[in-house]
Amino acid sequence: MTAEASAPIGLPGGPYDPPHARVLALAAAKWAAQPISALASLGVADVLADGPRRVADIAAAVGAHAPSLHRCLRAAACVGVFEEQEDGRYGLTPMADCLRRDAETPIRNWVLMLNEGPMWDSFGKLTETVRSGKAAFEVAHDRPLFEHLDKDAAFRSVYESAMGELTSELAAELVTALDFSGYGTLVDLGGGDGELLGTLLAHAPDSQGVLVERPHVIELARERLARLGVAERVRCVAGDATDEVPGGGDAYLIKNMLHCFDDDTALAVLRKVRAACHDDARLFVIEAVVPPGNGFHWAKLIDIEMLADNDGRERREEEWRDLLERAGFTLERVLPATPPQSVLVAHPAPAPYATPTPDSTPN
Repeated sequence: MTAEASAPIGLPGGPYDPPHARVLALAAAKWAAQPISALASLGVADVLADGPRRVADIAAAVGAHAPSLHRCLRAAACVGVFEEQEDGRYGLTPMADCLRRDAETPIRNWVLMLNEGPMWDSFGKLTETVRSGKAAFEVAHDRPLFEHLDKDAAFRSVYESAMGELTSELAAELVTALDFSGYGTLVDLGGGDGELLGTLLAHAPDSQGVLVERPHVIELARERLARLGVAERVRCVAGDATDEVPGGGDAYLIKNMLHCFDDDTALAVLRKVRAACHDDARLFVIEAVVPPGNGFHWAKLIDIEMLADNDGRERREEEWRDLLERAGFTLERVLPATPPQSVLVAHPAPAPYATPTPDSTPN
């Protein structure tokens, strides 16, 4: 078997290469990541949606330098993103198809967020993070990620779009794995554009919803909820989900928010949820769960993004269990979902439970 045949799709090198070549392939991942990002930014996948085209035609359509574009297409094709036909035309592969703006499972904004601008720059400071513990993003940009998002509207748009791209797939999976129709009111904290809450409510016609998000996101959410046909059943609360937790909910949803925080901040948020919910409510935390052992898992790599970006982290199941217990919840079960996500289902524990200490709750 040749090294080329053994290489996993999307990553150069393979187990039959010598160790130094495999390490080099990992360290040089930018050789694939940046061409793919450039092609995504130019909208090449959209141009190829109707079929393969010659490089000169693609370059003319996207406004690119044809020889440079060809080299990026060739590099992306060798790792399975795009493909060169025998006649020299380039076309989509299943992976390249995901870069279309209207793809069934789009990841274009994820690719741009990770490989362009502020987040790409911050990774050059990761060694400083390992030395000092200070987030690489703050080292690179002299301000924390979320403060930067408030001041950089263009990057914020890409960031928020990326956060919503994979939600539709997850939402569709949740409505088949869990029955939310028994919950009168669903409260989604930091619910983005409303895709998750709206999908759940579309399958629970007798339920109401509350969505808590920042003011500029609320307007996008109202549009999404209207398209899903549930807008009249959702109360939108403009605010910071880390500060404001509406009471009266029967089910509370927190998706991909707690991993952005250190344990003290995540604990403070969870305690606000516990104080807001009644004893028969349920909490659904949608996050990655780090498995034990040396095997590959996305959570172990996403954890490095959290290390670089802010004070957040991915957590093992026992760490989630401990965090929930300290906040006054009991972890019932962990359901696997669309990788790398899992759904942690918890219920309020009877009082007394661990109470905040002066040094564990942020001001």
